[in-house]
Amino acid sequence: MTTTSTATTKAVEAIEQLEAAWLEALVEGEKALIPLMLEDSRVVHGPVGRVDDRETWAHFHVTRRRSVSAKATELEITVRGNTAITTCFHEMYTVLDENLAPFPMQEVVTKVWEETAEGWRLAHMVMGRRFPPV
Repeated sequence: MTTTSTATTKAVEAIEQLEAAWLEALVEGEKALIPLMLEDSRVVHGPVGRVDDRETWAHFHVTRRRSVSAKATELEITVRGNTAITTCFHEMYTVLDENLAPFPMQEVVTKVWEETAEGWRLAHMVMGRRFPPV
């Protein structure tokens, strides 16, 4: 039998809400993404594992691969004290070229969230793209 503390249950609920806010921010852009991230957070992305700070990644996301819709499936959340780890699939329609229809993309994503005085914030994210979506 697994027991879950009230604190852990509340943390899981908060992370579920943050994951939903993250999907909205992917569509909204830089000004919505950056406040969800710690100042020193890092994002590992791209085919060669590029590592960017939050501002560089958020700008890249908006200028190179602007999402027009996003959803997550198979979200798993693990909470350890003031750290939460999530894994999921992001499914997005992304504009890679303004002259073409949005391209469907799917990524396997792992995020590390840290609890701060201001609430939970993204500390680290690793994204592995899958073409074409399955």
